[in-house]
Amino acid sequence: MMMVMMIISLLLLSIHINLIENISIEYKNNLTKKDCTYTDGRFGNIDLSRVGLKQGIPAFRHVPKDLYFYSYNPCYAFSEEPPCTDVAICQSKWFLFELNLFSCFLLLVEKNGSTYYNLGMNSIVSWSITIDGKVTLVYSVLNRQTIVNLECRDEIDELVINGEYEPRHYNLTLFSKCACWNGC
Repeated sequence: MMMVMMIISLLLLSIHINLIENISIEYKNNLTKKDCTYTDGRFGNIDLSRVGLKQGIPAFRHVPKDLYFYSYNPCYAFSEEPPCTDVAICQSKWFLFELNLFSCFLLLVEKNGSTYYNLGMNSIVSWSITIDGKVTLVYSVLNRQTIVNLECRDEIDELVINGEYEPRHYNLTLFSKCACWNGC
C-alpha cells in the first residue's frame, strides 16, 4: 500500500512539473520585442522609443549616485568616452580635487580625470514581466549586469539610480508614461 501511494505521488509530481514547464514555455512565447516595443498578449505594448533620443546623446545624462554618474538612453545608442561607445547605459566616475582659496569660501573644482564603464547595449537586452504586469529590462555586457525597472507614471520622465547592489550589478528605475502598458 505504501509503495502504491509513493508511485501515485511521483506520478502526480511528474504531471505537475510537466504542466508548469508547458505553462512557462507558453508564457515566454507571449513575450516579443521588435525594435523598442515590448509586447505581451495579456497587457499590450510598451514602446520606449519616445523616451530615448536619436541624436547620439542620452535622454538621461550624468545622473549622480554615490561617487558615480549614470547615463541612459533606451532604444538608441549613444557614446561618451571609451569604452562607452554605442551603448544604452554608461557609468562614469570623475576624479575631482578641491582647493580653498583665501578662506573666503571660494572653491575651485577642476576635472582631474575620469573612468567610464559600459553597463549595457540596446542590441543585447532581455525583458521579463511579472504576473501583475511589472516589466524589467536586463542589460548584460562583459562581466556587468544592469536591471532597469519600468514604472508607469504620467509625470515627466525620470531615471532613479537605485545603486550597485552587488559588485558589477546595477539597478535603475525608469519612470515614464511610456513605461505604462499602451501608454505611448
